Amino acid sequence: MEGQNSVSLPDLVSEGQCNAPVVIHSLPVKTNFRGTTDVTVNFTQHTVRGEGGELRNALRGRTLIGREVILPSSYVIACASFTNKPPIAEAGGRKSGGAAACFDTTQPSSAQVEAAAGDMRITAVAESFCIWEHDKKPERSEMVTQWLRLSNDLHCYE
Repeated sequence: MEGQNSVSLPDLVSEGQCNAPVVIHSLPVKTNFRGTTDVTVNFTQHTVRGEGGELRNALRGRTLIGREVILPSSYVIACASFTNKPPIAEAGGRKSGGAAACFDTTQPSSAQVEAAAGDMRITAVAESFCIWEHDKKPERSEMVTQWLRLSNDLHCYE
């Protein structure tokens, strides 16, 4: 998004909105847990790197096999969160039901999309991330790598 509201990731990092360095994990789990945990103590320090860069760990007794995806130099992965401001449609006085109330199947207007983007806060950026699967090698990591190469080739064509 161009204009007055556009902010680059390096700007966010220099403004201190992002904590660095971080390790980002994509885990094959669903949870209702809303608290915090020390990922380094409870997960990362137990990771074993095998031959060929394969990662192994366990979560709640289940084996996880992972792979680190290193992004091309022109890419970063960003973790984002949204502020608790009510959506534009609710600005007239109705109470917000939280994040779930923001999801709707109808197409939002461009004003709503821009407002939602303005309410986003980048909490971390990294140049790599780990993809995990249960009991099998993560196939999604190959697709991500292929997509990034294709995207780079398409957008950097001169």
